[in-house]
This record gives sequence, structure tokens and C-alpha cells, in this order.
Amino acid sequence: MVAFDPPTFQQRKLQRKGSESVVRKSIEKALKLPVVRTMGSIFVVSLVAFLFIAYFFHLKTNAVSELDYTTYDYHIAIISDQTDNSFWEAVYASAQETGADYGAYVEQIDGTLSNALSMEDAINVAIYAGVDGILLRPTEGEVSEDMIERAYDHGIPVVTMQKDLPNANRQGFVGINDYFLGQEYGKQVLKLATQDTQLVMVLVPATTFDATSQSWFQQGLTSTVLQENIAFDFQIIQDDKGLNNAEDIIHSIAEGAIAQPDIILCLDETITLSTSPLVREIGLSDEIQIIGSSVSEAILLEIETGNLNASITIDPTELGSASVEALMTYIHYHMVSYYTEVDTMLIDHDVLLTYGEEAIDD
Repeated sequence: MVAFDPPTFQQRKLQRKGSESVVRKSIEKALKLPVVRTMGSIFVVSLVAFLFIAYFFHLKTNAVSELDYTTYDYHIAIISDQTDNSFWEAVYASAQETGADYGAYVEQIDGTLSNALSMEDAINVAIYAGVDGILLRPTEGEVSEDMIERAYDHGIPVVTMQKDLPNANRQGFVGINDYFLGQEYGKQVLKLATQDTQLVMVLVPATTFDATSQSWFQQGLTSTVLQENIAFDFQIIQDDKGLNNAEDIIHSIAEGAIAQPDIILCLDETITLSTSPLVREIGLSDEIQIIGSSVSEAILLEIETGNLNASITIDPTELGSASVEALMTYIHYHMVSYYTEVDTMLIDHDVLLTYGEEAIDD
């Protein structure tokens, strides 16, 4: 049984070491007093030394037992390149809670660092720490696949979350297929569309939708929206350390450089919060309807005020919980479902009126 709760064993060791240093210096100071010539003075010095030694022994024997440290049977690393949004915070909180039910400590590898680690470094840290499993929201490309392979070579199972790398040596995937996600957005397009709806613009985040993901999403979307009069305009949004070109596209619409859509689909939280307020500011709210992604206080406010028609998101609580369950199933039985589907959530004005923000948070 290994304690993984903060403070770590090393921190407690340093804490005890610091206390020992204070005791040692105090004893040394006491012993450096001028030579005493009376029995009373000798007794006082001896008493001080004895008290410090007793206190030192007390620290050694009770430094850990006096504190309530929970012990865990398993240590799980959870790694993502997107940890600075409310969606991921909800995923992580749910994963920690579910992990505790399984006797597993779920740790975000760079959670206490001021600067986030690269995905490669985070996985290396997890491997070096000898974790029992890794929950990974991977980036696209060979780096993630290579690091999953390295974890596998060290006997560490990996379950991918939200985004999948089917060609990698991962043990399972928890999330929603991009094709099904396209269908969910298509259903909402049909709800909003009228006889006059002609163009739907899709703002696709390049960092999380590679060419394959875009293709599957597009197929799911177009197979659901079968009206011949509705066309689709896919715009790839590049992200540069939190800045993206979604605002440039909206300005181009206002200037007439790009055809004005009737509906805009925003496929991540950042794009949603860049697009919705700007459409309002340039006075196009009555002409363009917006379906966003994810859920946060800012997005709920956009929906409440009518600037955002709806938002589609994977249930973050279910994603965190199901991912831990899939990984623990593999750890216990060395087998797990290849694909575990997580439900999507549609949040619109009616949902807010009916259930309120508290129900969504729950």
C-alpha cells in the first residue's frame, strides 16, 4: 500500500528533515553555552537537551501517524493537452472520485506545475513513476502513438479519452465517434433550419480534428442533413497559444469577403466563446444562429442571453468516470471493450429554464 495523497512522502521527509535540523541546531546551541560550574546549571542544560531529544524522537515516530493519509492500491496518471478549461476540470474531478471507489489515486501529472509538460514529457514522467495505468487525451500524430507504444512496452495499459488513436497500441477508447458527433450537430441543424436556410458554416479546430476526424464528422453531419438546398462551408481554425482565427472569419463575413451563413457550428469551447460574442457585437445575432460546444459558465451565459442557440458536449462527468472504469477493468481482467461510448449533452435555453445550472453541474 503506497500513500499518494499530497503532501508526498518526499515532502514529509523534507518536512521532518527540517524539524530535525531545528532540533539539532538548538541542541548544538545549548551545548555551546559557557562552561557551567554549578550542578544546577548542568541540570538545566541536560534537561533542555533531553527535551529536544524527546521531541526529536516524537517527530520520528509520529510524523506520519498524526496525519490522515489515505492509501491506495493503484496509481493512475491522467494526461491531456487541454487542462485549462472547465470541461477538463469536470472530467478530472469525476475521474478522481471514481478512482477512489476503486482504490486508485488518479493524478494529473503536471497538475502542480506552473508550466504544462509536453505530452511526451508527461508520459515519460508517468512511466518513470511506474504508474499502474494511463488515461490519455491524445494529440494527433506520431508522437502520441510512439509514447503509447513505449508505455505498452513498460507494461502500462493506456486508455484514450475523447479522441482516439485506433492505430496505436492502446487498450481501449472512451468517448464519442466523430461520425456520431456529426450526426448530433446535424440533428440540431434540422431543428433550427427553415425553408430559407441555405448555408451552414462549420468552424473546425485544427488541433483536435485531423483530416480523418474531419472526414468522419462531415459524413455524419451531411448524412443527417439531407436537404439539397443546404450547403456546408468548413473553415479550419488554427490555434496559436490560445489565439485563433475564428474572429478573422467573422469579420470577413461582416465585410462580405465570405458568404454569410445562416447557421454556424463551433466545435470547441474556445471557438464558441470567440464567435458568439463577436456575432452579437457586429449586429448579426438576428441573422446567424450558433450551435456551440462544451459547457462552462461563460457558455451558459451566452445561452441564457440568447446569443448562443445551444451547445453540444460530451458529458464530462461520464467521460471521467467511464475512462477510469475501463482502465480498472483492464487492470483487473486484462481485457476491456474496444470502444466505450459516452453520451452527449444538449444544452439550450429550454434546458436552463427547466433544470437550471445546478442540474447541469450535477
